[in-house]
Amino acid sequence: MGNAILEDLTAEGPRIAVCWLGNLSWLIAAQGKLIAFDLDLDLDLRLQPSPIPTEAIAEVLDVLFITHEHGDHFNATTAGTLARLSRCHFVVPGNCEAKAIGIGVPEERLHIARPRVPFSLLGIHVEPLRALHGDRHHAVYRHANLEDCGYLLTLGGQRILQPGDSVLLQDHLELTDIDVLFVSPTDHNMAVQPAAHLIRTLAPAHVFPQHFGTYRQNGDNSFWTTGFPDQLAAALPGILRDRYHKLRQGSVFRIS
Repeated sequence: MGNAILEDLTAEGPRIAVCWLGNLSWLIAAQGKLIAFDLDLDLDLRLQPSPIPTEAIAEVLDVLFITHEHGDHFNATTAGTLARLSRCHFVVPGNCEAKAIGIGVPEERLHIARPRVPFSLLGIHVEPLRALHGDRHHAVYRHANLEDCGYLLTLGGQRILQPGDSVLLQDHLELTDIDVLFVSPTDHNMAVQPAAHLIRTLAPAHVFPQHFGTYRQNGDNSFWTTGFPDQLAAALPGILRDRYHKLRQGSVFRIS
């Protein structure tokens, strides 16, 4: 592999390990598999290069889950490299199928996720969730697409919830037995108070903020490049604040 972070992440052991690479880009290692969410390692707006290059990930990645088609989530350069150099499976919403084919994902490695239609892949139970993309002022985006997905995965004995870019939905609040929650405290999606409400309702064992500190900000993009992970931590009661883990890019966190 040639990357110390990736070698640490994928080292054999009984626990799940997660690694944040910025925005919604996550690597999760469990049960001898490596999966990822929304790998965007090549967008020009990045403040710093990814701690793990795409080429190194391609050697060992099993599944890439994509939540929606925006370039900071479904990056054509990153995904194209994985299509060429890896054997990983791509799980994408229906509205991303044409993009996936266009960057060269082979048909046998492409799986279409439909909200509320569960399936299994490589021993991973996948429950795609509805996602409604937000915009400025916590409103629903005028081009929100009903095919966008969040994902609830059962992996390594843990239930892992990635809502994707979505405002808070009743679908989220009705979930139970969530062990790991990824959450985006931004103006254009769940925002601090709805995110805190979700955390209080689900009371997961581990919460990881995302969608912050990844891209250069300007007047046009600050509503989606700016996140509020510290404000979200302050909005939580002490017992849940202890379960809240704000990671540095490239750090590996092991879950019991």
